[in-house]
Amino acid sequence: MNFGFNLYLLFVISWFTHLTARLPLLGAIRFDLCLVILICILIFINNKESIVEIKNSTINTILKILFFYIVITLPFVEWPGSVIKHGIESLIKAVIFYYFTIFLVNTEAKLIKFVSVFVLCQSFRIIEPLYLHLTQGYWGSFASMENWEYMNRLSGAPYDIVNPNGLAFIVLTVIPFYYYLGNVSIKKRLMSFILIPLAIYALLLTGSRSGLIGLFVIFFGVFIKSKNKIFILALICIGIAVSNIYLGANFKDRYESIFSSDTKNAVTAEGRLEGLKQDLMVYMRKPLFGHGLGTSREANANFRGVAQPSHNLYLEVAEELGFFGLVIIIALIKSIVNSSNEIKKTIIYKFGDDNYILSLNKAMQVWLLMNIIFSFASYGLTSYEWYLFAGLSVALKVIIKDIDKPEGNRSPVNNKAQLPSQWQETKGISSARTMARQEGAVWLRRKL
Repeated sequence: MNFGFNLYLLFVISWFTHLTARLPLLGAIRFDLCLVILICILIFINNKESIVEIKNSTINTILKILFFYIVITLPFVEWPGSVIKHGIESLIKAVIFYYFTIFLVNTEAKLIKFVSVFVLCQSFRIIEPLYLHLTQGYWGSFASMENWEYMNRLSGAPYDIVNPNGLAFIVLTVIPFYYYLGNVSIKKRLMSFILIPLAIYALLLTGSRSGLIGLFVIFFGVFIKSKNKIFILALICIGIAVSNIYLGANFKDRYESIFSSDTKNAVTAEGRLEGLKQDLMVYMRKPLFGHGLGTSREANANFRGVAQPSHNLYLEVAEELGFFGLVIIIALIKSIVNSSNEIKKTIIYKFGDDNYILSLNKAMQVWLLMNIIFSFASYGLTSYEWYLFAGLSVALKVIIKDIDKPEGNRSPVNNKAQLPSQWQETKGISSARTMARQEGAVWLRRKL
């Protein structure tokens, strides 16, 4: 399935860099759709055995329940026609990242290549508007303040139709990967030293308050996981000091409005909170099954007078899928978190503390933590990130299983009863954990 995997990489490049918009000929022939159809055919022909590997995944089961729920509740939602015309189509575009990943990213080499392509595409989406800003004064968006004043905000490049909050999210997506995967080699570490400051600078120019909160969530996640906490804290303090010197007055005012009402941007912050209250009232109109998948904007336009989706993932889900749908989405997020934690324990036990897969899992965990917090200020039910993360979680489990048996049919050691007694305890001081890992590694080498 190397051909199918390479087509998936091409799809990722085309999708995230908007090749069909940059090259009209590709848009005319529906290039992305052709890739999707061809990849689906290849998966169906060549990956029948892989279906057995993933069918018992909790994530896979929850996604099936979600699809089933959306279909059977069609007669009870407000606008079933909008669900069929827009909602299901948008969800399919997002969920293909899950299925393509679990079927095609099935070796460590493919995992490394896929993550590299994904991060490079997101990096391009950051560097392009930042370059246009520095060379041509490009901004792309603006925000209103009090007394009819306006401030410029950096958004996606002209071919990348993403608002300032969306660009901030792209920055928050890549920073954990820069930081953790930079430890893999000196070359990547040097790249991370260059790209992280540029990415943070681009984020600050977006004027995204939720983006700034997400950045501090990432800092917190890195700080908690780091052994060099003083060094991380020093870097954060230096970054805040430098930003305070070079950041414009309007941007300082906007970020201060997060916790101060005595600012020119406070009115928009208060407006966001008021909007969430009104979103809750819209949800209460159809509390059980919602207004229908993909109808948050339509519901708010009709019952709030504002034609925009709820800027809160959980309220967005509640408006569209109702209480039961919200329970399903929370279960999906919880299963992703549990899967990530299980993968981390397995990686450390089998391969030690210093390897690419563990670094990738750390990056994904910090990304997940940021995503959960960021979702309180952003919609995203039919965005790619949750489904890509779910796909990577399932793919990692399969990859770890395959790495565990390189020379034969050795089954992975993932049963607690098979582990030495020291590994039965997961709590204790740090030195006890280290000793248990070392003794477990010795035990494993003897067994193998």
